[in-house]
Amino acid sequence: MNMKSPRRAALRFAAALAATSVLAGAAFAQAYPSRPIKLIVPAPPGGSTDVMSRALGRALSEQNNVPVVVENRAGAAGAIGIQAAIASPPDGYTITLSAADATLIYPMLKKQPPYNIGQLTPIAQVAYTSFLFVVPANSPYATLKEVIDTSKTKQLAYSSNGFGSGNHLWMEAFKSITGANLLHVPYKGAAPAVQGLIAGETQFMITSPASGRLMLDAGRMKPLATSNPTRLPGFPTVPTLGESGYPGRVMGAWFGIFGPANLPPAITSKLHDMVLAAMKSPEFQKQADTFMFDTRPVSRAAFEKVIADDAALLKSAIEAAKIPLED
Repeated sequence: MNMKSPRRAALRFAAALAATSVLAGAAFAQAYPSRPIKLIVPAPPGGSTDVMSRALGRALSEQNNVPVVVENRAGAAGAIGIQAAIASPPDGYTITLSAADATLIYPMLKKQPPYNIGQLTPIAQVAYTSFLFVVPANSPYATLKEVIDTSKTKQLAYSSNGFGSGNHLWMEAFKSITGANLLHVPYKGAAPAVQGLIAGETQFMITSPASGRLMLDAGRMKPLATSNPTRLPGFPTVPTLGESGYPGRVMGAWFGIFGPANLPPAITSKLHDMVLAAMKSPEFQKQADTFMFDTRPVSRAAFEKVIADDAALLKSAIEAAKIPLED
C-alpha cells in the first residue's frame, strides 16, 4: 500500500478547500453591498466626526444604491461605539468612522483596556489634520525654538483639551522629541484651553487649524509652526517643524473608517475603494474644507503605517511622561 496516497489526497483536499474559500470570498465581494450598511459614529451629533460621517454616508448610499444608516453611539470617550463595531459580524455591513482618540488613545490610557486597535480592521483614512503650535498674541516668543530653549531654564506651561486628550499626548510626544520642559495644564475642552492661553494662564499649546482659526484671525494668538510636512495653504507664512529646526518630525490627527477584525480581504478592499470614491463627493469635500481637513487619499498600507507609527510614539510619550493609567 502506498502510504503517501492519503497524505497527497489530504493536501489536494486542503488546496481545493482553500481555492473554494477564495472563490466564495470573491463572489461575496462581487455581490457586496446588497443590503443596508450601518455606520457607527462614536460621538454625539453635531461634531466633526458626526458631520463627516453623515456626508460620507450619503455619498456611499448614492454611489452604491444601498441605504447607509448612521448611528451615533457616544459615551466613554467614544469607547461604546468602538466596542459595538468590534462586536459586529465581519461581513462589511457594520463599519465605524472614528478619530485616533477613541480607537487608539483611549485604550492606551487604561490599566485594563476594554479593547485595542488590533481588534479593528483599518479600511481607509478619510481625513487628516496637522497641528499648529501657538502662543498668545503678546508672547515674547517669535519662534518655536525660543519656546523650547526658554522652557529648559524657565518653567512654561501648556494648555490641553483635558487629561488624556489627543493634544495632551501629542504635546508629551513633542516634549520627548525636543527635550522641552513644559507643565501640563488640562482644561475641559478645546475652547477653555484656548481661553486659558489667551488669558495668560499658560504660555503655549498645540491646536488644530480649525479650532484655532477664530482666535488666530482675531489676532489673539500667533502661530509659530505647523506639524505638517509642508506649509499649510491657510497659513502660508507659518514654518514647518523641519524649517523650525526639527526635521523629520510630523504629527497630526487622523480620522479613519474601520471594520471589525477578520474582515475578509476582498470586502476590505472593496470598502476601501467605495470610501475613496465617496470622499470625492462635493458635499464631503465641502464639510472637510469647513474643518480644514486634508482628504488626499492614501493607500491602506500607508494608513496602517500611520497607525503603527502613532501607536509607538504615543506609547513612548505616555511612559516618558509617567502618565498614570486609569482604572
